[in-house]
Amino acid sequence: MDRVDWVLVVRGASTGFTVLVISGLVNPIVSNINPLAGLIFLVVGAVAASVVAAWRTRTADSPVLSGAVAALISYTLVVPLIYLSERHLDYRVIVLFAAVALLVGTVSGFLLSRGRAGQVK
Repeated sequence: MDRVDWVLVVRGASTGFTVLVISGLVNPIVSNINPLAGLIFLVVGAVAASVVAAWRTRTADSPVLSGAVAALISYTLVVPLIYLSERHLDYRVIVLFAAVALLVGTVSGFLLSRGRAGQVK
């Protein structure tokens, strides 16, 4: 865990969390208009939050690992809000979105750092 730049991870997780909260608040409005569009909006919001979280870690020594951790933490921070709003958790969906956050955070961290994964600044 020494390769993770925790200051950048916290900044990325905070920004990703903000994107998740905003997209979660707008989602019921979109879902009332069209349920399929609401589902698509929810997935796009989750992916965008992971990309934004990884974007904040692009200057880290290990942007791939830091991006993945930031995306996962930003999603983890929103899970209690999901529970409070729905009063139950579908663990398959939670694990699926956590896996999406890890995957998108890893890929985004690599692409946004221009492939300098594992190299020293």
